[in-house]
Amino acid sequence: MPESLLLARSLKLLAEIALLAWLGQAALGALLGAGRDRNVVYGLFRAVTSPLRWVSGRWPTGWSPRVRTSLTVVLLLLLWIGALAWKVSLCLGAAACR
Repeated sequence: MPESLLLARSLKLLAEIALLAWLGQAALGALLGAGRDRNVVYGLFRAVTSPLRWVSGRWPTGWSPRVRTSLTVVLLLLLWIGALAWKVSLCLGAAACR
């Protein structure tokens, strides 16, 4: 059971990092405007979210980039919810979560 709890917690953590980095990149990009590419923090967020941008680029080409990005974010949210539900189901009645 500890291995599956570790896996559930790791999936949840990776989804949280990806979602928050994506949100931070969007917010910082909106604040910085055209100068965002020279910002170090924006570059860090861009590096963290590059696998997500790769995934969103693999959706059907007829879809707009906004739809592809939205679908990727929704799938990340579903991954986070699934990992949270898995973690909660493992922790119910278990002493390992206390």
